[in-house]
Amino acid sequence: MPTFDSIQVTGNATIGQDLQVNGNETITQNFNVMGNQTITGSSQINGNQTIAGSQQVNGSQTVSVNIGAGSTVSAAFRVVAQAQPTVPMGSPTLQQVHLYAGVMASQPGLVLKGTDGNNYVLFVDVSSGTPTLALMRT
Repeated sequence: MPTFDSIQVTGNATIGQDLQVNGNETITQNFNVMGNQTITGSSQINGNQTIAGSQQVNGSQTVSVNIGAGSTVSAAFRVVAQAQPTVPMGSPTLQQVHLYAGVMASQPGLVLKGTDGNNYVLFVDVSSGTPTLALMRT
């Protein structure tokens, strides 16, 4: 099997079997995987990535655009949304949401940025016996 110190593809490349990258990989256009992809370090995507099978990331993954999932996105710890939200027009309706004043960095859940710029973890609280949405500042 040939070995290269570096390779640059300026057009299209199709690999019929496996591609193993032991260092860094930079893709400036689209990246399509028709099978499965496993990343043991970290991944940064600045464009589009399509995976027809499954993707497992054992480190961290940063996506600068969108993640679209036709099925399920699951995380062992957290999924973080970095964008700063704004308050929608109109008055909010009164709903029951538990707000825990304490800060617990290890609380699993969906991390969302508040309009105050702080991060909050959204999770389901069933401590009262009834499933209720709950928020905690991280």
